[in-house]
Amino acid sequence: MAKTNKGMSDEEFNAQLRAERMRSSPGMVMTKPPSGPGKSLEEMLNDQGQDEVLVAAPVLTEEKQPSLQASYVQGKKLLMIDVALIDANPLAPREVYTAEMILSRSEALRTQGQHDPIHVIPNPDQSGRYIICDGWTRVQACRMHKVLQQLLAEIHENLSLEESAWFGYQQNEERQQHCDFDRAMFYEKLISAGETATSIANKAQVSPSQMSFYRSFAKLPADVLEIVKEYPGKFSATVAYQIQKLAARCGVRKAVNLALKFANEDHTQGWLINQVQLLIGPSSSKTVTRTTKQIRYSNGMYKQKGELFELNISVLPEQKEEFAAALERLLSTVAIEPPQIDLGENKKLK
Repeated sequence: MAKTNKGMSDEEFNAQLRAERMRSSPGMVMTKPPSGPGKSLEEMLNDQGQDEVLVAAPVLTEEKQPSLQASYVQGKKLLMIDVALIDANPLAPREVYTAEMILSRSEALRTQGQHDPIHVIPNPDQSGRYIICDGWTRVQACRMHKVLQQLLAEIHENLSLEESAWFGYQQNEERQQHCDFDRAMFYEKLISAGETATSIANKAQVSPSQMSFYRSFAKLPADVLEIVKEYPGKFSATVAYQIQKLAARCGVRKAVNLALKFANEDHTQGWLINQVQLLIGPSSSKTVTRTTKQIRYSNGMYKQKGELFELNISVLPEQKEEFAAALERLLSTVAIEPPQIDLGENKKLK
């Protein structure tokens, strides 16, 4: 069984993963099938100036059963593995694999070959099988489109299942391939496996408030979640938070209608936030809000009453422009532009 990371601090955990990724960066390794008659993979590597043979061909026993042998290059264990022997990672960092994504990768493998090894760990429950760390898109492309029967893989024997998932997550983040929905579902899998949201936020280097936005995806109604899965790149964590808030306050139907409108039309995130505030409307609370802070100055007054802020102050002429610019910069962090909407469309949403 692979080692566990229990008791390891987030800093030690991240340092270990960084070291593992540094060790696992061999540069470009071409495993494209031979393009000329009689040319083996080893000959192709020699043609490209490689000093070391990275993989060994299958060795046939007397029973004619293939037995693959691993090669070691700069401390890395490399092996050609049949794609049928590679299992999905239950803590996989990616949630969405579109047919277009897999087809595109299969075409790239067919025309260019495999440039870099995939990364796997031994399956602790089934000898001879492996669990993917990084490269699942390539595995699916080979399976679904019959491109390559085997892929070159680096075997990570000292990573736990959780560490292997974080390894794949960081590899993908460097390639900028995750969407917020992928990240959110990955975090939820880890939380279900026993990791705390705070620990995940530290490892993923996101703020606690941003983590709460990511967790909004898991709270979305099932009908809204189906829309998100169809348009994953459109729905950021902020959008998920806003739609989840709308569903909680105004019901699933309005949340679904707004999610569809946002997904199918070319609207911005700011537009959606304005729509949510418009649909939720002012608070119906009858509670009297008392003034919580009031400061008097010789040239004016500042007052805070609940969520409302009031400022009435006179400024010297020579300070006016600088004060106005500073105030406008501050307001831009919280102020919301009035929505430009079609009233007829708004009635349909209601």
